[in-house]
Amino acid sequence: MAFMFKLGGQGGNMFLEFVLLIIGLILVIKGADYFVDAAVAVARRTGISEVVIGATLVSLATTLPELAVSSYSAYLNQTNLAVGNAVGSVIFNTGVILGLSVLLSPLVIKDKKFSLKAIFMLIAGIIFSIAGIDGKIAFYEGLILVTFLVVYMVYLFRSPSDDDEHNSQTDDTPIWVLAVKFIGGAMAVVFGSRLMVNSAISIAEYFGVSPMIIGLTIVAAGTSLPELATSLTSIKKGHQNVSVGNIVGANFLNMTSVLGISSLINPLPIEKVSLTIDLPVMLVFMTLIWLFGRKGKMERWKGIVFLLIYAAYFTNIVIRTLQAA
Repeated sequence: MAFMFKLGGQGGNMFLEFVLLIIGLILVIKGADYFVDAAVAVARRTGISEVVIGATLVSLATTLPELAVSSYSAYLNQTNLAVGNAVGSVIFNTGVILGLSVLLSPLVIKDKKFSLKAIFMLIAGIIFSIAGIDGKIAFYEGLILVTFLVVYMVYLFRSPSDDDEHNSQTDDTPIWVLAVKFIGGAMAVVFGSRLMVNSAISIAEYFGVSPMIIGLTIVAAGTSLPELATSLTSIKKGHQNVSVGNIVGANFLNMTSVLGISSLINPLPIEKVSLTIDLPVMLVFMTLIWLFGRKGKMERWKGIVFLLIYAAYFTNIVIRTLQAA
């Protein structure tokens, strides 16, 4: 079956590679949905509290695509793609998804612990950036990031949200159906991540650009679709807090879970251009989330700021791509 992942190859049919990339993306996203839905249903049946479910399974759900793609990339020693996917997802989450969300509907943040959660996110970004100054994220540095994730989860368990959006629900789905969704979803995530990573590598080789660029753009935008869907649906239903909370949580998990676990699999190199452009842009976005939201609201002009910064950053990506071609 391995031959399927290399169809097209360098100099081959790029249309086919893009098709495989999209198929892989669909498998990852839908697989993550089924996997988490089944896990949540089982958790509810065992009496686990809604706060715990929301703080763990639901929060982890939207970053499962990034985790699958980055960890598999690290396993294949395609570490630039792993880093680009996670860092690019943070930038896309904030610049595009949060920017659009605030532009469409100004946010009133009801969560009294929002500033503290945003600081957790920013600290995670700073830890990762400092760790990467020497040009790589080593095993022990990844362990620090994962440990910080555990500390954050303990904090969430002991500090229930004041605005819990996760209401108790009953689920009478047959257990065999949940088992099929759980196993099938997991398999789809694994298989889809393989398709995505190998197609992304072939596309990067064909166009002569770094896998880091592909990770920062195509792969990052693709794996961030669950965050986009969650945020837009939350706004439509009038739950803006879910939108901004989802972005903060996803950004934090990209730093601690996605990059932390990936670096445990394989040390992650940090390119010089990332140290001077990508990581500073990421930290600027994280800082703005905290500054813009600490007073409890985000007006439309703040959404425009996010979008303009992303537009400038994307322009830089285009220039870098043209220079590398």
